[in-house]
Amino acid sequence: MSTTTEATRAPDHTVKCIANFLQTGGYLQNFKFPRIKYPNWPGYNPELYAEIGRRIGSGRIPIFLREGNIEGAKAFYNLTGNELNLTSATKPLNRPSHWGTIVHEATHMIQDMKNWRMTKQEMEADAHFAQALFLHYKGTQLESGLLQAFNMAARHFAKGDKKEYKKKFSLMLSQAGAKYHGKAGYDDLYINKRWGGN
Repeated sequence: MSTTTEATRAPDHTVKCIANFLQTGGYLQNFKFPRIKYPNWPGYNPELYAEIGRRIGSGRIPIFLREGNIEGAKAFYNLTGNELNLTSATKPLNRPSHWGTIVHEATHMIQDMKNWRMTKQEMEADAHFAQALFLHYKGTQLESGLLQAFNMAARHFAKGDKKEYKKKFSLMLSQAGAKYHGKAGYDDLYINKRWGGN
């Protein structure tokens, strides 16, 4: 992947903070939701996020500080390199939006770990929903006007209104990836489709 700056390893305290958040974060204990494209197949759960936290803590998923080649990207998970990269927009980790970005990228790590067969659109849809759900629990929401279906779905899911939540599936899929679609570098972050896995 091309980048605009050299990568530096994240300091130990940053790694530990992210690892602990994914393993013990209270809001993540409510993270049991299906894949948007395949709601009847196994989906996301707290143990999967905790496993990502353990892998980060052990160094199996390294964290780097560098700017990516997608303008405005707060962080990015490189599937090929199996690494999390934090940009200057996220590395302070002192706002709910920063942690929402970590949840988004951890969702991509779960997709990679499970080797699920997914398109870029499906990968982004699930990750945006996870991010929106976390932000909802924190009393805020995704700011992009292109992603309002995810905010609505998160509110319905948190209230236990699964019927209204599922009504947003098609709209979420249509909005997924719209923020970065077509921008230089987007295709570098994701393979078009996994042919193995589930």
